[in-house]
Amino acid sequence: MMIRKNNYIILFILSFIFCQDYSLMNIYWNPEYPNKNESVVIYADVSDADYFKYSYQMNIHLSLDGKNYSTYPMYRDYNEGLFVWKYEYILDQNIHFQIDNNSTFNNISINSIELVDNSDTFKKIDLLLAEKKYEECIGELKHIINSNLGTPNAAKAEYMIAEIFLNDFEKYAIAANFYETIISSYPSHYDEVKKSMFTLAYIYANYLDYYTDAILIYNEFKNNYPNDDLISSIDYELQNLTKIEKEIKALLNSSK
Repeated sequence: MMIRKNNYIILFILSFIFCQDYSLMNIYWNPEYPNKNESVVIYADVSDADYFKYSYQMNIHLSLDGKNYSTYPMYRDYNEGLFVWKYEYILDQNIHFQIDNNSTFNNISINSIELVDNSDTFKKIDLLLAEKKYEECIGELKHIINSNLGTPNAAKAEYMIAEIFLNDFEKYAIAANFYETIISSYPSHYDEVKKSMFTLAYIYANYLDYYTDAILIYNEFKNNYPNDDLISSIDYELQNLTKIEKEIKALLNSSK
């Protein structure tokens, strides 16, 4: 009789677990490919999971080693949907997690978020560049940008695309557009923004004949980075540009 009772209890527990609709819960996170020390928002959309749909509280069970789990409350995100819960976490290493309405971890439906290995990512880019596989390289760089919007890695990837169009394709106007986007899209303390400003001004002055624009950007660079090592080069460029601009104005006045 005892054996039959234990079997009944086991079957009841299994039935209870599977009726909880783990497979119908839509779990996702943003960014999808996080970098180290980046904030990740983990979502659980339970609109199709009847067992969890009207839960008073959803919890996330987090683990760094896949063995020891700690439980934290999730919060509704009505901007994402009526039945969407979220939890924000600063990712400094790979994590494992489970989401449900239980107060403890039960080893069912475990998810993992892994950090992007940027060294391997850009190592692949370097190999593609060495092999002159530019189309594939640009595709990989765009994937990095879309997966890391607004981050230093995205800025680095955009800058590498600009450099390809400048140095490998010699498409100066296209390269200039990329540099302009970098300058307007990222904080001024990013190294790629500083380099983009200098390169854009140089392209304007030496390839596109946009002398006035080049002068404006060079002066903006001096205001933003007054102690930079490039200031002496910029002053030399500005001297030449001032002469050219004066000559152009003289020619325009003489033709009137």
